[in-house]
Amino acid sequence: MRYFAALVAVAVVVGLAGCGSGVKLPPVSPDDVQVFMPGTFPSDEYKVLSKIQETYSLDTSDSELIDRAKARAAELGADAILIDSIRLTSEGGIETDLQQQQQKILEARAVYYPSKHPELSSGESNK
Repeated sequence: MRYFAALVAVAVVVGLAGCGSGVKLPPVSPDDVQVFMPGTFPSDEYKVLSKIQETYSLDTSDSELIDRAKARAAELGADAILIDSIRLTSEGGIETDLQQQQQKILEARAVYYPSKHPELSSGESNK
């Protein structure tokens, strides 16, 4: 049983380590954060700072969701966001609560370009 608990603890630590790069950058203006829609990627090498998820009401426009994601990425000092998807809460699943109000979900990755930050040590590549 001790080995199982130790294995679970290691799995949690490894999982948490993969959630962020540990890189700390100064905040930037949201206007300086580039946006890459699903299936498009920067030509420069990039590394992931953090995953971003924005969830808002169904009447929220896609551009407003993107602006909110850019603002969160800017707080992290990101150079760009790579949008993975914009979807509804019920997409890809079975709706069990018919009274639940649908929402829009934007999932993205906040990234930085190592070439723009030579002061940082190299980390895990994500390209």
